[in-house]
Amino acid sequence: MKIKQKPIITVLASVCLTFLVSGCDLMMEDDAKVQSIVDAYKSADSKTFFKKMESDAVAATGLECYFESISSNNTEGMNAVYQKVHELTQNVEISCTETDTYDMPVTIKTKDASEAIEAAMMEAAAEGPEAFADMPSWLLKGLDNAVDKEITVTFSTRNPDMKGFSMLSNHEFLEALTAGAYPYLGCTMTTCIDAANESEYYMVANGDTVHYSTDYYYLSLEGYDLTEEEYRDLEADLSNELVNDDGIASGILHGDNYIGEYMYINYDDASNFTLNRIGIVDSTDRSATISLKATVSGFESEGMTCETTDFGSGVIEKRSQN
Repeated sequence: MKIKQKPIITVLASVCLTFLVSGCDLMMEDDAKVQSIVDAYKSADSKTFFKKMESDAVAATGLECYFESISSNNTEGMNAVYQKVHELTQNVEISCTETDTYDMPVTIKTKDASEAIEAAMMEAAAEGPEAFADMPSWLLKGLDNAVDKEITVTFSTRNPDMKGFSMLSNHEFLEALTAGAYPYLGCTMTTCIDAANESEYYMVANGDTVHYSTDYYYLSLEGYDLTEEEYRDLEADLSNELVNDDGIASGILHGDNYIGEYMYINYDDASNFTLNRIGIVDSTDRSATISLKATVSGFESEGMTCETTDFGSGVIEKRSQN
């Protein structure tokens, strides 16, 4: 017995019917799949969550640590941040709009602290190095000021290799889902001290990419008997050197025996052209990112002492295992 060749029209009809049925099923199921992602997130069911979302190493690490923290009920360091995010997002609701494309509009009713977090971070930068270095504290302050918000994002349902929806393509959805905290869940804080030149550098990075930093520069006044007018003149001279632009905020710091300057930078908003002009980066390439590893290596070669912490989140250990 042999397999008989089917007439070509029958084969084509069969293929088209199969495609139409499976295609319609996939389109009808997309909203249910997105809802299942939300349900898994709210119940801290990481197994189900990462079946639906592609577990990219850098993007997923913060959420992996978040899920583990929720299960452990740990409330120290970054774990307190994770617990607060979980508390804020238990009432998240979504509604999906039917579409005949792979880009599905999803409306999310949630708490949002994205603006409040950056405001708290900038306040900490202006307060001084100890405040900025304490990342969990300014994150919690921002989360405490979360507001009710309805956000509509585009959810990409592309899944060509059947490994799950892309976390990179759906970062806006994940940010809305986590009250605006998603960009910070996997972050570390690196401190570099230049004792010889009385300066300090603090960097907030996700993996090897630095997203925020604050630099502090000090001028010791010990041994100088400055009059009030001389001090004001010095302050005015320093103020003239301050840079305030998109993604950049600078200010004056006052202490008992010093006067100082700080410069806060949001590298996602700041122009590399401006950063190059003021000597912060060595490239004007708009797509270039700041490498934590390269920066630390350069600083240490200049004699600085650098230290990186994840405040007990576990992201450093997880990334070392990947």
